Amino acid sequence: MPRALWTAWVWAVISLSTEGASDQASSLSCDPAGVCDGHSRSLNFIPSGLTAGVKSLDLSNNEITYVGNRDLQRCVNLKTLRLGANEIHTVEEDSFFHLRSLEYLDLSYNRLSNLSSSWFRSLYVLKFLNLLGNLYNTLGETSLFSHLPNLRTLKVGNSNSFTEIHEKDFAGLTFLEELEISAQNLQIYVPKSLKSIQNISRLILHLKQPVLLLDILVDIVSSLDYLELSDTNLHTFHFSEASISEMNTSVKKLIFRNVQFTDESFVEVVKLFNYVSGILEVEFDDCTHDGIGDFRTLALDRIRYLGNVETLTIRKLHIPQFFLFHDLSSIYSLTGRVRRVTIENSKVFLVPCLLSQHLKSLEYLDLSENLMSEETLKNSACENAWPFLQTLVLRQNRLKSLEKTGELLLTLKNLTNLDISKNNFLSMPETCQWPGRMKQLNLSSTRIHSLTQCLPQTLEILDVSNNNLDSFSLILPQLKELYISRNKLKTLPDASFLPVLSIMRISRNIISTFSKEQLDSFQQLKTLEAGGNSFICSCDFLAFTQGQQALARVLADWPDDYRCDSPSHVRGQRVRDARLSLSECHRAAVVSAVCCALFLLLLLTGVLCHRLHGLWYMKMMWAWLQAKRKPRKAPRRDICYDAFVSYSERDSYWVENLMVQELEHFNPPFKLCLHKRDFVPGKWIIDNIIDSIEKSHKTIFVLSENFVKSEWCKYELDFSHFRLFDENNDAAILILLEPIDKKAIPQRFCKLRKIMNTKTYLEWPTDETQQEGFWLNLRAAIRS
Repeated sequence: MPRALWTAWVWAVISLSTEGASDQASSLSCDPAGVCDGHSRSLNFIPSGLTAGVKSLDLSNNEITYVGNRDLQRCVNLKTLRLGANEIHTVEEDSFFHLRSLEYLDLSYNRLSNLSSSWFRSLYVLKFLNLLGNLYNTLGETSLFSHLPNLRTLKVGNSNSFTEIHEKDFAGLTFLEELEISAQNLQIYVPKSLKSIQNISRLILHLKQPVLLLDILVDIVSSLDYLELSDTNLHTFHFSEASISEMNTSVKKLIFRNVQFTDESFVEVVKLFNYVSGILEVEFDDCTHDGIGDFRTLALDRIRYLGNVETLTIRKLHIPQFFLFHDLSSIYSLTGRVRRVTIENSKVFLVPCLLSQHLKSLEYLDLSENLMSEETLKNSACENAWPFLQTLVLRQNRLKSLEKTGELLLTLKNLTNLDISKNNFLSMPETCQWPGRMKQLNLSSTRIHSLTQCLPQTLEILDVSNNNLDSFSLILPQLKELYISRNKLKTLPDASFLPVLSIMRISRNIISTFSKEQLDSFQQLKTLEAGGNSFICSCDFLAFTQGQQALARVLADWPDDYRCDSPSHVRGQRVRDARLSLSECHRAAVVSAVCCALFLLLLLTGVLCHRLHGLWYMKMMWAWLQAKRKPRKAPRRDICYDAFVSYSERDSYWVENLMVQELEHFNPPFKLCLHKRDFVPGKWIIDNIIDSIEKSHKTIFVLSENFVKSEWCKYELDFSHFRLFDENNDAAILILLEPIDKKAIPQRFCKLRKIMNTKTYLEWPTDETQQEGFWLNLRAAIRS
């Protein structure tokens, strides 16, 4: 029994393991190109069943702890493998042995405490390797990257335990496009450890303290193009002239990101600029200056310029003791050679006039996202300030008056490009003054609602995007580029106002259509971006846009951003794909065809009415409507006559001299209704016929050839026919005064023909001996 229980338990464990493997494998999603996504799926191990069809595998942000030799052995065509942000602590020696096509490998932010060169011995084509954020102290006992001749991007180190860099660590690497080393707690740097790399395009160093910074610079300064120093406290930094002065330097750009300075260490950095002579661009991003800007007592007297620096960029500069800060006049002289300056989001409200005058080489100045106003701009753009300035960016400051801003900038004789976007101008005056060479003006996101002659006539590029404009009627004879997206324009501007326009971006307005004639009127237009408007997809618009193959070369955002807003049945469809029906696009032709069809229908109806007695049916309908206004059957007390006699005038002799005599002079007498005698004078004859039939117990039809030809007899017969059909009674008595062919009775009197075919009718005998029997039968029929 115990053995049976043990066996059952083993099978249960195996079953659960298999179920788990199946569930984890199913959590991968792969597309036909072999790209498999399994990130953030709470996986505990690499799914089984991976094949040679997998070319990209993302298993990042899971809970994988182990990479075995067989986990990836079938992925021989794998090019990208992402295993970052897991819990991997063990990678077997041959885990990546079969991945000879691998180009990208990410093992960052795991728990690897030891690195092995055997992992990479078959990865000859690997170009990207990320080992950041693991637990190792060093890069291994042997050369880790000696088998990676094609490696171009390498990221190593961590923020805590990585403390040593040795000479063997980077052996075998000759060229890297990017090298990132995170070594905040670096304690040992063996000289020449990085010197084996002959060329590094970009080096990113994360160092908490600058103790070993100069030793590293000595090794790389002659082979490096771009150096970024991050997360460093430079309070104790001291530059040693002897260490670099004799070296050939190639560093062109230096970035300080999240770095802390003091007044003293800033001076040491300035010395570095002078001795590393190749530096042309310096950037300070999110840095902190822990000082008061008092450089007068420091050794700046021997430094005349910021080395060969031409471009200076400062973003998000923090100065905790800002209100104690000096005027920086002691460093004005260092700025004489700087040509491009960017100071963004650093709470700058004033550039002192004296500093502006010292910036004699300045061509580009960007003061975006600061606190500049017209009052402080007046001091900054003083006489002789920025004499060679061509581009001034004052985006998102506190400017409010467009007229005053233009006047204050008149001192900048060489200014050609002005960006004053994202200020709150609200309105535009009728006239303004601007520097005489203005060619480019950015007024986007300034909440203006109309344009006036305030704009300079010399403009070649104008940006008024994201405002409240509903029209554009300015004449700008030199304008080549117009950016007017995100406004309320309903149509394209008049081409005669912009004769040399070559680029127009007018997307996200409320334009409903444009035509070939409008586009052709812009004779030099090469690029039009008009997507995101509310297009009415009319037949003409679709014919124009879908029929012009060359239009795609002009419309920059064609076809995806061009969508129909109406008609409703094509709303949301791309203009290129929309289709309208024939009736929508050829309405005149359709109306003409419908009119012709209606005429033919009327003609056909007329013919059919004539052939099928349609007029009779209309008369019957009228009689029916007249009858419907009366009670369906007259009350018994309203019956005035025993019989209404319908006969032809040509048969009046027989009716008046024979039938009347026999019936009205009989005892008891019958009361007959005759039209000659009993119709009400002045009353419409149709009403007389209807009333007489309604007030008679029976209706006697004296049928003859004359009766069939009589128009009024037809009316009487018509209504009687209707009454027989509608009330389903036998009120009609037929007398054949002379033999007539049944075919002579019109087909439309179907009920009458049916009675003649199914019921006996009275036939006037020519033999006098039989006439008495005729009268006897007639009286009996009237009484029935």
